Amino acid sequence: MVLQVSAHDKDLGLNGQITYSLLSDSSGDHRLFRVDPELGSIYTKAVFDREAQGSYLLEVQSEDGMESARPGRNKQPNFDTAYVRVFISDVNDNKPVFAQRLYEVGIDEDADVGLAVVTVGANDEDEGANAKLRYQITSGNTGGVFDMEPEVGTIFIAQPLDYELQKRYKLLVLASDGKWEDYAAVVVNVVNKNDEAPVFSMNEYYGSVTEELDGSPVFVLQVTAIDPDKDADQVAVRYSLHGQGSESKFVIDEITGKMYAQKTLDREERAVWRFVVLATDEEGEGLTGFTDVIINVWDINDNAPSFVCVPDGCHGNVGENSPPGTFVMEMTATDLDDTAVGQNAILSYRIIENVHDAGAANFFTVDASTGTISVATGGLDREVAERHQLVVEAKDGEGMMGTATATIIITDLNDHTPRFKDKWCSARVSESSPPDSTVLKLDAVDPDSGPHGLLGFSVVAGDQGERFYMVSHKAEQSGTLRLRKRLDYERPGEQQFNLTIRVEDSDFSSLIHCIIQVLDENDHVPVFAPTSYPLAPLPEDIAVGTSITQVTASDSDSDLNGEIIYSISPESDPYGHFTVDGNGIMTVTCPLDREIVAEYQLVVLATDRGSPALTGSTTIQLSLLDVNDNGPELEVNYNPVLWENSPAPQVVWLNQTSTLLHVIDRDSLENGPPFSLSLPRLYAPDFHLQDHGDGTATLTALHRFDRERQREFFLPVVMTDSGRPPMTVTNTLTVTVGDQNDNAHQEGEKEIYVHSRRGKMQTTSLGKVYAPDPDDWDNKTYTLDARGMKYFTLDKSTGHLAIRQNTLAGSYYLRVGVSDGVWPDVVSGVTVHVRELEDQAIHLSASLRLTGITARDFIESQVDKTSRQDMFRGFLSEHLAVRLGAINVFSLTDVGLKTLDVRFSVHSDSYLRPEKLHGFLAVHKKKLQSLLRVNVSQVQVDECVYTDCRAGGGCSTYLSVSDTPTLVDAGNMALVSVTVTSSAVCGCTARDRVHQACSSYATNPCFNGGTCMDTLSGYRCQCPPQYEGPECQQTRRSFLGNGYAWFPPIRPCFDSHLSLEFITGAEDGLLLYSGPLATLLPRDPEDYMAIELIGGTPSLKINHGSGTLVLQLPGNVVVSDRRWHRLDVRSNSKEVRFTLDRCSSAIVMETEGVDSWAMTEDRSSCEVRGVTPNRDRYLNGSQVLQLGGVNENMSYEYPQLQHKHFTGCLRNLVVDSMLYDLGYPSESSSSAPGCSLTDGNCVNMGVPACGARGRCNGQWDSFRCQCGPGYTGIHCEDEVPEFSFDGRRSHVQYQVGWSLPARHTSVQLQVRTHVPSGVLLSLFSQEQNEYLRLEVFQGLLAVFYNLGDRLYNLTLPFQRLDNGEWHEVELDRHGKEFTLRLDGGGGRQEVTAAPGQSQEIVIDQTVVMLGNSFPSGNNHSFLGCLRDLRLNGRPMPMAKQPSVGSKGLQVVTSQGVSPGCPSDACRKHQCYPPFICVDLWRKHECRCPPGHMTKENDSSKVCVYTLCVSRPCRHGTCVAHSPAKYSCHCSEGYRGRHCEVSLTLYHNNDNNTLSLSSAFAISICVLAFLVLMLGLSLYSCWRRHKGLKEGIYHVSAHHGEWEDIRENVLNYDEEGGGEQDQNAFNMVELQRSLRPSPAQSLWYSYPQCIIPSSYPQTTKPPDTKNGTKPKGPNGPKNGSTAIALRLAHPPSGSATLTSPIAMRRSHKSLSFSSQDLARYLCEVIRDTDHSTGDNPGYMTSLRPLSNKAQRGRLAVRSLSSLSDEGQGSEVRVHGGQESLKGQRSQSPRLDRLKALRAVASELRVDGAVDSAAAKSTEGQKDKVKDRECRAQPNCEKSG
Repeated sequence: MVLQVSAHDKDLGLNGQITYSLLSDSSGDHRLFRVDPELGSIYTKAVFDREAQGSYLLEVQSEDGMESARPGRNKQPNFDTAYVRVFISDVNDNKPVFAQRLYEVGIDEDADVGLAVVTVGANDEDEGANAKLRYQITSGNTGGVFDMEPEVGTIFIAQPLDYELQKRYKLLVLASDGKWEDYAAVVVNVVNKNDEAPVFSMNEYYGSVTEELDGSPVFVLQVTAIDPDKDADQVAVRYSLHGQGSESKFVIDEITGKMYAQKTLDREERAVWRFVVLATDEEGEGLTGFTDVIINVWDINDNAPSFVCVPDGCHGNVGENSPPGTFVMEMTATDLDDTAVGQNAILSYRIIENVHDAGAANFFTVDASTGTISVATGGLDREVAERHQLVVEAKDGEGMMGTATATIIITDLNDHTPRFKDKWCSARVSESSPPDSTVLKLDAVDPDSGPHGLLGFSVVAGDQGERFYMVSHKAEQSGTLRLRKRLDYERPGEQQFNLTIRVEDSDFSSLIHCIIQVLDENDHVPVFAPTSYPLAPLPEDIAVGTSITQVTASDSDSDLNGEIIYSISPESDPYGHFTVDGNGIMTVTCPLDREIVAEYQLVVLATDRGSPALTGSTTIQLSLLDVNDNGPELEVNYNPVLWENSPAPQVVWLNQTSTLLHVIDRDSLENGPPFSLSLPRLYAPDFHLQDHGDGTATLTALHRFDRERQREFFLPVVMTDSGRPPMTVTNTLTVTVGDQNDNAHQEGEKEIYVHSRRGKMQTTSLGKVYAPDPDDWDNKTYTLDARGMKYFTLDKSTGHLAIRQNTLAGSYYLRVGVSDGVWPDVVSGVTVHVRELEDQAIHLSASLRLTGITARDFIESQVDKTSRQDMFRGFLSEHLAVRLGAINVFSLTDVGLKTLDVRFSVHSDSYLRPEKLHGFLAVHKKKLQSLLRVNVSQVQVDECVYTDCRAGGGCSTYLSVSDTPTLVDAGNMALVSVTVTSSAVCGCTARDRVHQACSSYATNPCFNGGTCMDTLSGYRCQCPPQYEGPECQQTRRSFLGNGYAWFPPIRPCFDSHLSLEFITGAEDGLLLYSGPLATLLPRDPEDYMAIELIGGTPSLKINHGSGTLVLQLPGNVVVSDRRWHRLDVRSNSKEVRFTLDRCSSAIVMETEGVDSWAMTEDRSSCEVRGVTPNRDRYLNGSQVLQLGGVNENMSYEYPQLQHKHFTGCLRNLVVDSMLYDLGYPSESSSSAPGCSLTDGNCVNMGVPACGARGRCNGQWDSFRCQCGPGYTGIHCEDEVPEFSFDGRRSHVQYQVGWSLPARHTSVQLQVRTHVPSGVLLSLFSQEQNEYLRLEVFQGLLAVFYNLGDRLYNLTLPFQRLDNGEWHEVELDRHGKEFTLRLDGGGGRQEVTAAPGQSQEIVIDQTVVMLGNSFPSGNNHSFLGCLRDLRLNGRPMPMAKQPSVGSKGLQVVTSQGVSPGCPSDACRKHQCYPPFICVDLWRKHECRCPPGHMTKENDSSKVCVYTLCVSRPCRHGTCVAHSPAKYSCHCSEGYRGRHCEVSLTLYHNNDNNTLSLSSAFAISICVLAFLVLMLGLSLYSCWRRHKGLKEGIYHVSAHHGEWEDIRENVLNYDEEGGGEQDQNAFNMVELQRSLRPSPAQSLWYSYPQCIIPSSYPQTTKPPDTKNGTKPKGPNGPKNGSTAIALRLAHPPSGSATLTSPIAMRRSHKSLSFSSQDLARYLCEVIRDTDHSTGDNPGYMTSLRPLSNKAQRGRLAVRSLSSLSDEGQGSEVRVHGGQESLKGQRSQSPRLDRLKALRAVASELRVDGAVDSAAAKSTEGQKDKVKDRECRAQPNCEKSG
């Protein structure tokens, strides 16, 4: 029985009786079993084999005994079925069986122990424990070499294998399951491996070879090795030699093992060679054995003996008078040969050059075997010869010898008496000498030396007062006589001393007598006797030359110290009326006047002639007596007024209170009154003067006067005094006829021209309103029309008009009412022309200086109603061929009496350059003088003509512009001009030029469109391609043979240097001319300079104003060879040098002198010199500079010139370090920028051959590329890497493979550092006594050098390198002339000097040291970063890597250098808030955030918030003055307090601008047109939609996150609804718009293929239930536009569009028509017209915010909750994001208003609008708030 099944039936009886049965199945399993039908027991019917089938499945059915009562059973009983699975259990009835009967495997003999060899496996069909097998080796395992894993069957190595012991193993393996077994055989074949290294026949091999053998190679020995491996191929052993000398000195045959010496050996260099020989089997690929090989080099006698002492010198010493046999010294020699080989190193000595005494006997002898030198004979005397030299020879046994010189010093004995060098001595000493002063130095001689030569000095007699003492200098054998006490020449006995002085050594002494003369000093002041001189009074008319007294002074000093010179103190005689001669006699030198000085207190000085001079004084009192030398005069300056039309006669009132005329006399009373007063008869008809006899008189007018006929009378009053003799004088009394209003005033017209600089102008007076009236004393009242009061003010009483501050440019017509209260009122007109004057107009202005005229005269109308200003403008218009309106006279300045400066500009397309204007004015100067009837004293005002700048190095005229304008009023014309002042500035302007900040220049300092960039060292220029100058200058210009080009004057410094380069094939031509353009008029300067080519030879003509100097190079010098040449003109005021090609062809001769090298140089082939004639020393460079020819379209014939044009090219014109821009001349003909002769070589198929960052140096038939700073490569396309130098002996040492010229050195390098000192580059000669060292010294660029004569240095002052910025450093040396340049040079960034005489240095090519000096052990290393080193134009890479142009260059050593130039200053240093860290490259600074002020106190600094944080300056920079005050520095083109006013609407490169008034007018017209069109469209829309207010407007369904989720719609599961529908009710259909908006038109017009990529699809609605917002691409992002325009699209997908702005950016063609806009506006207007009563369900109301509401928050009711007043949704706008509170949406009409705002903004802006994401958060807030406030009429914008 297998098991029993059981079923249950709840029915009873037969209905519950169960019968069991097995159901048949297709598998037939039921046939093998049976079931008991009643009990349900299952039994087997067969024997089973588990291995055949492991289980059986039976279906058992239970069935009751009755028919089923259940429907559908068809009277069948009830039944049920169950499945039974029967498993067959296993018994061990199968034996294991191996898969293979034989296993065979191979294994290497060197296989590791434990390595698995093979895994055998047997199969047992039983299962469980019956199938668990165990394995073991039963036989064949010799030596237990193998073992087996019993459970796995893996055989592994248990003991090491050895092929040589056993090659094959046959193992019998058993597999057993505990009952049954099976066997298999395993054959293991051991594979032979190379495990034995070759073995040499000997452990060490010895061999020998004789040195100096020829006929290499020479066989030395043979080594042999065998391979112990069994069956090894012995022929496969290979030999190799290792050790010092292998391959170079010795080689080995790798097959035979034979060793050879392949080079001649020197035993003395190395006597024994040791090597290791390796033997490797398998032809060098297997195991290796080794042995040592020792080779001895056998000696031959090939070395001569040498003395040991020779390198340091062979020295010995012996005392003088030493006896024979005294030891002197050892002379030891060595022989490098082997002492063991023959006589090669056995030495013998002898003296071959000895010293002899008077008897020819040798002084010294030497031991032949030891080399010991001793004294041979007596008589050595040190005083005769202090040293002797012997030549000693050492010879070996084979005859080779060596010699050495022995120097024997004779030591001293005290055998001589010291003696003074002189027999007697004398000296002079001043009595004023202080104690310890040196009086005399005495020298003595003692032939002895050492202690015996130390001498002492002392005073032994003649100094009774002990005034002197001696100081001994024993070693120098000298003594100094000094003062012990101060001397007094005036003291008796101290005028002279006779001293006895002794000198002595340790044993002997001698004496000398010295006369000391005391010199008198000026130590006494002259003394007058008596001390004062009172004199009797003198008449004031005393004759000039009269002596008045004599003074006498005495001085106790002698000689010049006692000689006295008399003088009078200037303070006591300021007018110089007296003088005193050498005898003290005082004399009258000028006429005296008692009325000026009545009494004198003359201080007479007595000064001796000592040094310094001493002065005594005395006072002389002198009074003057009066004489009648002054006539009567009017007491005051009377200005009487006599009113016209007054009845006659009438007394004239001389002032407001009196009619009396008073007369005075400055003489004394005896020479004064009484006076006699009268008028000449000529004036009797008009006036009568009544003399009252008491010094007064009365003036009476005798008839009526008319002021319009005569305004003033000048009455000569004749006055006589009572002096003796009497004096009569005439004074003029001016009587003014007072004006009465007896003439009517007229209306007048006045024109006023006002110039405002940069559009800025302060309130300025415009002069008086013009109303012609013969009466000029009227009290008029002036009234300005109300329309003019906005921009002008008027003084009602004076009629003076003023313009208000910052009035806009334009023309204004004013009407001014004029009333005098008597005559009828009139209205005068005033036309005010306000012109904005650009800085460029001032910068490019021209000037004239006129004499004999004032500014009023210049603008005042003449008889023909034409002013000189109009004449002048017409003159310019005619000769310059420009329209009259292009000429602007903007400044008139009276600079002196009848001297006027006129400054003007001419704008025709662009501003004409001043040199062109000045040139044409100079040509037509004579004609202009005739036209204006004035004298033109200067064309181009030059104040240097009147200034002495000889000590300043140069002179230039500087323009200063004042913000205070100048008014010139001439009645009916007035000019408010910009005040421009010219002043002379001494100094060399070009060399003193400083690079300042970009903003400090009126115009861009960079030429040709270069970009100005600020640095800590001033501005730098970033230049367009092909502009090679440091300030983007065009450096080359072509001339075609009949043209010219005008450029600014050269204005050289007094010590000037001009250079230029040229290329030509023509022999004749004019390169440069600066001089007169017309025939000279009187007082015109004749200065000029011209450089010509005459027959192919350069010639210079120069005139400093007083004669011409002509310098021409030798005739054999020809420069018309189609190569570039350079000319230099140097002048040091008088001497002029003219040099060709830097005189590279000069012949330099250096000869060695005694202590130095003497240098001679012949420069005659390349340089000529001369001196300008007469007195003038400087070139007046005010004339226009003409290059490549002169303008011959003038009447001037240029008599100075031989040739007037040039064919070729010029480049690099430099005047005193200033590089000219040759790109845009002010006037030119047949000339073009660039060089047409060479530039073609620089272009390859239209592409620059040197790339955009390279400079092409074109030749006639070739070119060469020079990469710009920081770039390298064939086309200069690669950036040069940066390297950091750590300053700890860091350096890079180069070895260059090319020759470095001796007379020229060029270095270029880029430097960045904060350290003030460090070596940049060092160059040395081989002896290192000559060098050149470029370094940073005290923060400045410097070069230290020695070219063989002495040490010099040159430093570039003012410009510091240690500011942490990259700097370009250049050193250029030509001969002895050195030039340092920083950042391109020019001005103070360049310095040149040429001290010394030496011209050459031969540089050692193996020691070129970067970043340190040599040797590098002396640490002067550089700390910082370097890059782009170029030596003589060749790049020098700082890393060991190939570089273009660096072929032949080797980096020998590199230390402390790493790639890159990083800075992590702010990572290492932190700043405490609110300060922010600013990385200044390896330095940091804690600064306040932008807009804050920094305030410092004693302990710290703090940041103060200012209004600049809010960025109030729209187009400029905010400068905070205090937390609440700031000012805006506006950018170019803007003005206003907040830089909100644009000055120009359009500005092109030609400076053509559209004025603000014109732009405003155009804008108004355009706006009016748009308003008209919009009105018509709105009217049409209103007509179409009238009466449609009842319709329902639907909001677009696709509105992103503002979805309307009704709060009265519940989830289904909350009401027992369906479990799967959990979504809120969808309002899409209700929200869909019935009409497309303009934005929808945008959407549908957009290509559908682009929409999915541009606007992400919304796949899931936001979860508003939980109050969350969608994240990811569909949700709002930080910085996105705050309010988006909703765009409708098909319902298959939804997309969120950020704004029309974003769409416009992504697709430029996206637009909608004005009809769309009009239609959309109509819809909005119609919707907003709905009233609450009309449709309360869809009306969105706005309610004002409460005071507590947040800024920018809007409260808007939901569509579904309008009935509840208190429930409204809020949209919070913050940082460009919307936060929804509740589940309500915003009004669709508000959406439309905001969308309308965005669309309208799109219409106004033409072009791309900056992305909102690029704005700052604050900017986004302001924009959003601004948009919302503008969209809602009730919204108030706070702040």
